[in-house]
Amino acid sequence: MKNFKYLVLFLFSIACKGQNPIIDITSSRFGQPAGYYMKDINNLLNQFEGTYLYTNGATSLKITLVKKIQQYNGSFYEDLIIGEYQYIENGIEKINTLNKINIVYNDQRSHSIDGNLIVNNNFRYWKCPSCSSNEKRLSCSFNDPSNERYANITIRKNNENNQEKIIIKISHVSKRVDLSLSADQNSNFSIPLGEMTLLKI
Repeated sequence: MKNFKYLVLFLFSIACKGQNPIIDITSSRFGQPAGYYMKDINNLLNQFEGTYLYTNGATSLKITLVKKIQQYNGSFYEDLIIGEYQYIENGIEKINTLNKINIVYNDQRSHSIDGNLIVNNNFRYWKCPSCSSNEKRLSCSFNDPSNERYANITIRKNNENNQEKIIIKISHVSKRVDLSLSADQNSNFSIPLGEMTLLKI
């Protein structure tokens, strides 16, 4: 019986040592030990989940955002927001990846929208003087599947008159050039750049 107790204690100590170090999502990723877990300890990502819709006449942008827990990206584990979207311009559907929202990729960062960078009002891609000093916004990567170019999407959550919404800014398109595409396809990002307000539906 005594040997059994020692064995249990030994296995427990190995299990404890084998766990990944947990780092808060707002901490720096630099200098962290191998295999760490970037965890959304304070559930900052939760507020961004949902489906949101922007409309302007016959043009619309619908975005669905979902939080994923402890996803391995090839280097470390992380909590993150993933998303897919539909863009209709002048009544013509240009992009629709919404049916991919439930796909479980080996690396969940393969979704059209992905990220977990929590930013403040001085974020260089979108400064926000009207944001409160403790307001948390989210910065993600935004993929255009028609030409495989990426932009940054910064997301601000808001609630006005009991209507949840997000205010987004799409900016900083990648300069990557795909030689298999025409010059026109390489030159444009399919989604308009700038700010938009999307209501939660």
